[in-house]
Amino acid sequence: MKKLIMFIVLLSSLFILVSCIEEDLGEIPVFSGVEDKEYLLGDTFEPLLGITAVDQDGNDLTELIEVDGLDDMGLFNNTLANVGTFTLTFTVTDENGLTAMAEALITVINPEDIDLGLYGCDAITQGDYVLTWCDEFTDVGFNFNAHGVNLDKWRFQIGTGSQYGLTNWGNNEQQYYREQNARVEDGRLIIEAKRESYAGKNYTSARLWTQPTFSQTYGRFEASIKLPAGDGMWPAFWMLPQNSPYGGWARGGEIDIMEARGRLPRQATGAIHFGDTWPNNTYSSNTYFFPTGTDITDFNEYAVEWEEGVIRWYVNGINFYTLTNWYATGFDFPAPFDVNFYLILNLAIGGNFDGNILPPDSLFDEPVLMEVEYVRVYQKQN
Repeated sequence: MKKLIMFIVLLSSLFILVSCIEEDLGEIPVFSGVEDKEYLLGDTFEPLLGITAVDQDGNDLTELIEVDGLDDMGLFNNTLANVGTFTLTFTVTDENGLTAMAEALITVINPEDIDLGLYGCDAITQGDYVLTWCDEFTDVGFNFNAHGVNLDKWRFQIGTGSQYGLTNWGNNEQQYYREQNARVEDGRLIIEAKRESYAGKNYTSARLWTQPTFSQTYGRFEASIKLPAGDGMWPAFWMLPQNSPYGGWARGGEIDIMEARGRLPRQATGAIHFGDTWPNNTYSSNTYFFPTGTDITDFNEYAVEWEEGVIRWYVNGINFYTLTNWYATGFDFPAPFDVNFYLILNLAIGGNFDGNILPPDSLFDEPVLMEVEYVRVYQKQN
């Protein structure tokens, strides 16, 4: 019995001693930035990009991090050469000999096996329509710019339009478009108009397009968008032909899914431009009037359903305009609206659409934002 009591006392003392030693040594190091990621075959891969480690006193241990599991990835000059899912193990040891370990799964996908336009999207249907392209503005994807915009889906048009032969974008717009004025934040694309001098203009904003990445003939094209009110604001969600065989604007066509005048926040318009090349072109348009208590500063879903020989416009599911008549000089109906069109999102300032009105400086006392929750494109089944 005495031996048993002595053994228990000795064991307790040993436990206290070990606990004291551990308490003296402190806490193990802490990793940041270790997370599961996906890449495309051929992407550049830096295993420690964005990963850091610190000890309990906040001392940087990043240079001491070791990585295990890289051999299976087939890296060649930091280029991913093998397809599959790989486990990387990160370890770091502080000056007290305390070691921390963390793991991340790295998935490498062959781009030929996926549709980048649908990557990160749920399999959504809208009646008879099946999803063919979307951006939900999440962090799911492979190719983002510094501001979180997915460059596999969108690219930027920069400047005043002169690069495209369009002085002031052909509409007397007063902004300079910059990539820096668009960002993805909290699951939304944000285009910010600013009162600032840049490259000879007094305002900056952003214009995104899918011309390099995606276009489609016919379907449903929709977006949930919150727009800024105020004089001189001209936000738009619209479409132009990818490679029109019918000639220049507007014989090649233009579909305006939504345009708004910030001066008139209870109105949004839909339109098409067609006919002959400028200045012998024409257009058809109609205006949606928001119910009392709502306006363009709320999130609203703007959409067109475009089929052979008919285009329908919707706001929040309400069909406010339908067209079945247009033309392209010298070509048979339904030209020009029978070829691929791409998407554009932009926030213009000034311009001909609302009589060249400019915003008061006071409008920019608060951020002037165009916010987009999602953009989705569908194709009718069969």
